[in-house]
Amino acid sequence: MTSQPMDDALISEALRTIGSDLDLRGIKTFTIRCDANRFVVDAGYQAPPAATPVTLHYTQTDIEELDRKAREQSDYRSAIRSFIYLSEILSSLATYVGDKGARLLSLSNNVSTEVMPVVDIEYETDQRDLQRERLSGQAIYALCVRDHKRRVRQQNLNAARLTRFSSMPERA
Repeated sequence: MTSQPMDDALISEALRTIGSDLDLRGIKTFTIRCDANRFVVDAGYQAPPAATPVTLHYTQTDIEELDRKAREQSDYRSAIRSFIYLSEILSSLATYVGDKGARLLSLSNNVSTEVMPVVDIEYETDQRDLQRERLSGQAIYALCVRDHKRRVRQQNLNAARLTRFSSMPERA
């Protein structure tokens, strides 16, 4: 039995959680492949370009467990955002691909250098065309800023809705 592929929002959140886990493990080099119901990460502890001697598998259950554990930590998702964290970068890249209406296939930083971060993205369009993009530091940062602003706007909209309706008098 095969499960349905995850939607774009779930992929973005899954990659945020995976990025946090990779940060905690000290992973510096990665290739992440997105399958229908899991993520496979070939990773390494040295800065790219480097060998990737570790392979990690993340199922939806694994991601939910990692997310639950992260929520138990007192500093989870603090108000201060930094785009140097892999979790933010991976989430923003997934959102970028989702905004194109495409399906993310893989992400890799294997061609990065110490002075220039680079992420290669591979995705499939709705027309089944295989696309590859290479984003460097400035473009990655711009995507992270855009994604952060989008989340803040959405949170502000949700807060305004709650405030407006919660102040309405109750009828007997």
